[in-house]
Amino acid sequence: MKTAIIALLSTIVAVVTASASQALLVQTTIIKHDDKGRPDVCSAPSITVESGKQAIIQVGKLEYAVTPTLLDDGTVDISAILTEREGEKSDKLAAPRIKTKLGEAAQIQIGQYTFATKTSLAK
Repeated sequence: MKTAIIALLSTIVAVVTASASQALLVQTTIIKHDDKGRPDVCSAPSITVESGKQAIIQVGKLEYAVTPTLLDDGTVDISAILTEREGEKSDKLAAPRIKTKLGEAAQIQIGQYTFATKTSLAK
């Protein structure tokens, strides 16, 4: 009986461990283009986040909320919300969703800003 209980608990632990979210490293480069199209890197943070959880990057008035989800086929579904905040006022500028491969950058351009997000497995 004791052996059966230990085997059952081992199986439960293995299932819980397998279903735990994978930690992902999200590297985002935010570039602002001037009137002549010249790029200027505003920010390039790297954040570790669990698959399916949201990470928020704030640059000045811009808030970039990104949720990377690792899919079973090894690709990453990147869902983002870009908001401009000024005091109590906030304007949702865009909400793109992109599917990409691990380690490959996904880019979106909104007005004079480019957001390049690359997701890889965290170590």
